[in-house]
Amino acid sequence: MSLTAEQILALAPDAASAKAGTGQASLSKWSGLGGHAQALWGLCQGSGKEPYRAQIDLAGPAFKCNCPSRKFPCKHGIGLYLLYARDSAAFKETDAPQWVSDWLQSREERSEKKSAKEAEAATPEAIAAREASQQKRQEKRQGNVETGLAVLDAWLEDLARDGLATLRSKPSRDWDAMAARLVDTQAPGLASRVRRLGLSIYGGSGDGWELAAARELAQLALVRQAYARLASLPVGLQHEVRSAIGWVTSQEDVLAQPGVHDRWLVLGARSMEDGRVGSCATFLRGESSGRWAMLLQFSAGSQALPPAPPTGAIYQGTVHFYPAAVPMRVVFADDMKLRNAAPGVPPAVAPTSFAIEFERYAQALAANPFLESWPMVLEQVTPVHEAGNAMPWSLRAANGDALAVDAAFLQGWQLHALAGGHPLRVFGLWQGYSFIPLSAYVDGRTFNLDTDATAS
Repeated sequence: MSLTAEQILALAPDAASAKAGTGQASLSKWSGLGGHAQALWGLCQGSGKEPYRAQIDLAGPAFKCNCPSRKFPCKHGIGLYLLYARDSAAFKETDAPQWVSDWLQSREERSEKKSAKEAEAATPEAIAAREASQQKRQEKRQGNVETGLAVLDAWLEDLARDGLATLRSKPSRDWDAMAARLVDTQAPGLASRVRRLGLSIYGGSGDGWELAAARELAQLALVRQAYARLASLPVGLQHEVRSAIGWVTSQEDVLAQPGVHDRWLVLGARSMEDGRVGSCATFLRGESSGRWAMLLQFSAGSQALPPAPPTGAIYQGTVHFYPAAVPMRVVFADDMKLRNAAPGVPPAVAPTSFAIEFERYAQALAANPFLESWPMVLEQVTPVHEAGNAMPWSLRAANGDALAVDAAFLQGWQLHALAGGHPLRVFGLWQGYSFIPLSAYVDGRTFNLDTDATAS
């Protein structure tokens, strides 16, 4: 089992690492190459006397190297995997050396300890103690959030009284100050919405900012009103409202719920930044269940994002869904393993149409009015460019139906080149008013269109 070169490069933490890793994918730089069903390994000569030991657990994939690099995976890990993808015959199938066996064993022991810890945490005594402690923390946070919401109410009332036309006359620091206040009162979800509202007002010089700002203000007000009557809402919608404000369900609680076992196709990913926090949302589709799943990963400050599941790959195993009105965010269970790259169109992505996709979106929106985006697979669409429009790109079906591509999508000409004037399959996110393409499927290959990932 191996990933394609494109999928391996997508694991790189940045463009520099991808470029450096490509430079390491040469037989002349390696010795002691070997592998078996679980792992790959090799020795790469660097500037020091002793070569670096690079190794890959294929099930993850997970990387380890004793070089001094702080990037993960480092260039040696990327180079080793690229070399295997290009010339697997160079890797002698044999027993792993001790340094590889020790690493694999340590990974297995950590997994076993994690399982034992989870089992211990599931005892009645541990659950009771955890619930009591959690109740105290929740009560304290509840008071903080109520304080922040009271300030938000007054702020929204002032904006409504002054009107949309006056928004750009207000200093931009007002939005930053309101967002900071909400963070202080433990409502980070609302703080992100306020920052996004500020960006919609000051982020562009063109027309249309008033409509974008009105939408954000309406969502803020809707979340606030829903929270005021939280107890009367369905349980799933309660989780959506709390999540929109900033409450997070622990992974332990999510893993305690029944999971869904399936073969999962990785269709695309979207990278974003909110202040000093980076995130990557990876979208998967279950082959048998037909369910969408989203793996959300974070980084803070200068920390690099963990390697995301490669677009176009197939995983097999169990995912556990966070509680929600429309469950989508998941945690991977320990049995979730990378199986192989997707060589063709799998049954999980059956042919569809704009009408079917919008019907599914309408159902999801009815269940969760706070839905910000919805994954869609668009079959047989052609990229079309019309200069002069606020959103110059669109995706057009054979019957003439078209979806506007969001102006934030910067890979329009790349997508146009991939299509070559012919229809193709595009996966992306419908945001209610525009579409963000994340991947394209052409001639048996899946291309990552995420802005950040493409640059790497």
